[in-house]
Amino acid sequence: MAGLRRAVAFLLFHLGRTAERFARLMVYLSAGTRQLADMQKDNQQVWQAFYESHPSHTSRLMSWERECADRFVRPDADVLLVGCGSGRDLVPLAGRGCRVTGIDPSDNALAIAERTLRAQGLSATLIAGFFEDTPIDRTFDVVIFSYYSYSVIPMARRRIAALGKVASLLSTGGHVVISHATASARPHPILVSVARLAGAITRSDWRVEPGDLVWDNRRPRPSLSYTHAFEEGEVEREAAAANLGVVFRRVVDDTVVVVLKRPERSASE
Repeated sequence: MAGLRRAVAFLLFHLGRTAERFARLMVYLSAGTRQLADMQKDNQQVWQAFYESHPSHTSRLMSWERECADRFVRPDADVLLVGCGSGRDLVPLAGRGCRVTGIDPSDNALAIAERTLRAQGLSATLIAGFFEDTPIDRTFDVVIFSYYSYSVIPMARRRIAALGKVASLLSTGGHVVISHATASARPHPILVSVARLAGAITRSDWRVEPGDLVWDNRRPRPSLSYTHAFEEGEVEREAAAANLGVVFRRVVDDTVVVVLKRPERSASE
């Protein structure tokens, strides 16, 4: 009997593992068929729901954020904060005397940020939308992609385009701050390949790329989340494609921090 129990447990365990792999494959196939607008809507709805159930707010800069602020952000700087959320880093930057503009797709997050700013006697310009798609008609001394927010822009060409847009918004001598997770497990190439095939067959307007992590949001209707796991040097290559150079790089625990700047023009140019 003991031998039978072990055999059944062994069989069920591996059936479960197989089911998990199959489910993961189906998620990637599904991701390949979706449109960029679908992925953005999923992202927006997930964060709307999160901030609806988490209406409180904590304002603080992480240690590496304080270091970057001390080094690259003047107290009176014009700062654009991409993915500002409910104001965790936006409020402290405003408290330093910066003129801050925050952009985020979640109305619920921005409402929390607005209440927190008012409660502390501070102000900032808040814009609802995705940075990649939202017109911005002024310049900034510093553009900060809030904690890992650069990683949730799908496709390398769109991230490079976003950096090109950032470069056009920078004042002379301005800086760009990006953070992302240290190298983590990237999806198996088979998952990427089947997702790309599904995208080609359905003529989706985006393609899953190596390093793209996709998962099921467990909502009643199809809903997926996305982030990109960067390999060593990948952000730097994307920055170079947008004519931005690295002036600072540091690894802090599980976070890579990269600060970018437009190359200085020579006197002959």
